[in-house]
Amino acid sequence: MPDNLFPEGEDYEDEYYDFDEDEGEDEEAETEDDEEEGAGYKSSIFFDFDSGDFVTTHDGKLKEASGYEAWRQWCIKTLMTQRYACEAYSDDIAIDFESALQAGTRDEIESILQREIEEALMADPSERTLYVGAIEFKWEADSCVIFVQIQGIDGTADIEFRLPTETSEREVK
Repeated sequence: MPDNLFPEGEDYEDEYYDFDEDEGEDEEAETEDDEEEGAGYKSSIFFDFDSGDFVTTHDGKLKEASGYEAWRQWCIKTLMTQRYACEAYSDDIAIDFESALQAGTRDEIESILQREIEEALMADPSERTLYVGAIEFKWEADSCVIFVQIQGIDGTADIEFRLPTETSEREVK
C-alpha cells in the first residue's frame, strides 16, 4: 500500500466524459423494455411461495419473472406480510393482521382488513396497481381465506390467500 494516498506533484489529466451521449442509448433500451413489459413493469427473480425460495432453472441459474409476474408476486408478498414487523419496509407496505383480528366481530375484522388490503396494494412504489377490486372473505374454523382482485396497468391479478386466525401459517394460491 502506498505511503501517501494523495500524491503531490504528479500531473493527472482530468478525463472528460460526456454522459449525455450515452444517456440517449440507455433511454432507447429502456423504452424498448417498457414497450415489451408495459410501462412500470420491471422483471425480477421468480419466487416460489410454497417452498419459500427463489426458483432456479435446470442449469442452476435463477429464473426470471416477467414484469407482470413480478408485480403479482409483489402483491402476494404485500398481502402476506405483517405491517410494522420488518423495519426494511415502509409503514405503507403490508397489512396489520394482528390488530384487525382483535376487533369484536367478523364484520369489523373484514372492514379493517379490506381497508388495510386496499391501502397496502395502492402503496405500490412503482405505481403498477390501478385499483383494488372485489375482496371476499370465507371464514373457516382456524383461518379466513381472502380473495382479492387487483387491476394493474396491464392486467388483472386474482389472488387467494389464507389468513390464520390461530397459529397456522399463511398459504397463497
